[in-house]
Amino acid sequence: MLDHNASLRPKTGAADDERVIKLAVLAVGGQGGGVLADWITDVAERNGYVAQSTSVAGVAQRTGATIYYVEMARDTGRLPVFALSPSQGDVDILIAAELMEAGRAIIRGFVTPDRTTLIT
Repeated sequence: MLDHNASLRPKTGAADDERVIKLAVLAVGGQGGGVLADWITDVAERNGYVAQSTSVAGVAQRTGATIYYVEMARDTGRLPVFALSPSQGDVDILIAAELMEAGRAIIRGFVTPDRTTLIT
């Protein structure tokens, strides 16, 4: 049987119940990145996951690019330790609102070919 989630699993050997899924949304102010991150967090929580969403606002004119970061893990009764922002080489899914943001994410090391699913 085909496992549709296999490409989203990091190759760390962690058990599925303990694995933290790390998702980043890169968008410029007004593109709906915060709304998308809220939706993803809500869907995760409604489906048996503990989730946390944070954002790091850009500092350029009109807020610049903002990174919305979501971490989620199956609710096992134990609270996982979540990070507040993405780390290089440690992002499972990256969603970029435009091509330039995808390029910046690649340059910053958030996208790795053996781990990250990039959606632009």
